[in-house]
Amino acid sequence: MSGEEKRTAEVNKPTIHIFLVASFSLVTLCCSPSEEPDERWVYRQPEQANDGWETASLEAVGVNPLPLKELMDRLRRNPGHLVDGIVIVVHDKLVFEEYFDGLTHPTYGEQPISYNRLTKHCLSSVTKSVTATLLGITIGRGFAASVDKKVFDFFPEMADLNTGQKSGITLKHMVTMSAGLQWDESTYPVGDMRNDITKWFNFEGDLLRFVLERPMVADPGTLFTYNGGLTNVLGEMIRRASGLRLDHFSETYLFTPLGITDFSWYFMRPDFVYASGDISLRPRDMAKLGRLYLQGGVWNGSQILSREWIQASATPAFTVQQWAGHVGYSYGWWPKSELYGAGAFAAAGWGDQAIIVMPEYDAVVVFTGGSYWKSPLLSSHEMMTTYILPAIR
Repeated sequence: MSGEEKRTAEVNKPTIHIFLVASFSLVTLCCSPSEEPDERWVYRQPEQANDGWETASLEAVGVNPLPLKELMDRLRRNPGHLVDGIVIVVHDKLVFEEYFDGLTHPTYGEQPISYNRLTKHCLSSVTKSVTATLLGITIGRGFAASVDKKVFDFFPEMADLNTGQKSGITLKHMVTMSAGLQWDESTYPVGDMRNDITKWFNFEGDLLRFVLERPMVADPGTLFTYNGGLTNVLGEMIRRASGLRLDHFSETYLFTPLGITDFSWYFMRPDFVYASGDISLRPRDMAKLGRLYLQGGVWNGSQILSREWIQASATPAFTVQQWAGHVGYSYGWWPKSELYGAGAFAAAGWGDQAIIVMPEYDAVVVFTGGSYWKSPLLSSHEMMTTYILPAIR
């Protein structure tokens, strides 16, 4: 199966799903961890390109380069660190951009690759935040009345399921993963058919009915349960509401307005877009999504996403046991702890893919990574708290 996020036994942590893999080996690229690089790292202002970004130096936006130099020197001393890319935007300026050698995502075979600013990266469950954004656009453009619209209104062929507690499930319950449906992505490992996401991914019947026919275990809106199936139902709901398949909807209403031209969704079936995982974007374009949220949904003078939707995305609908600086779950995003400043939130995906939006610092930080099977030298949370936040603050 394809990858989302690596689940642990704690129900509040994200999940992954990958193609069934008989075996794998994680190769360490370049030299051994004990070897020193020939030269110390020297900061260079990101390259100016015709992609909608204005670049600037760290000093020009008041960022201290010394902690970032320490970070880069540490990564360079430890090849095999499993960091693929880091992009930093402050005050609407792209001021830091570094890429490394790594492997492609397990969905695409874990082949050696040298990442650069033109390379798309598979984003695992960051895709959920993209789909949640598209839901906000769907509502904002009037294709759906509101987040309180009942989900079964879009699936009349499943009227037999629209009874009892299920009849109360709304789009809000779906995007906040509080539909109350039974779902377990944590008890059993990925690849075990008792894991619901593994079972769903291998199911040959109606993938949407598989999710919605699950028994209820709680009233809608009362219990957060991480459930990638719900996001895929939302993907199809967007299609039915707008008349556009999710990939075409995203191109028309999100990516084209943001000047994002190189993207790809993963298809589970020829006509079924995988809405909860494995979209591929360039890191600079990931940062554009963060910048859209930072700017209150406005891009080049046009309101792409409502401010109300962004506020809901930054505000926990549910609190969770803190992990990697996340303290809650909202409209497809993970609100962050106070370490990240007031109102910070993030998209997160297996392998340490991340888009971190920090309104207090007027900053967006993007990470891509390859820590699918083992822990990285430094997680994105460790890089943020030890090096990047001190540099920005």
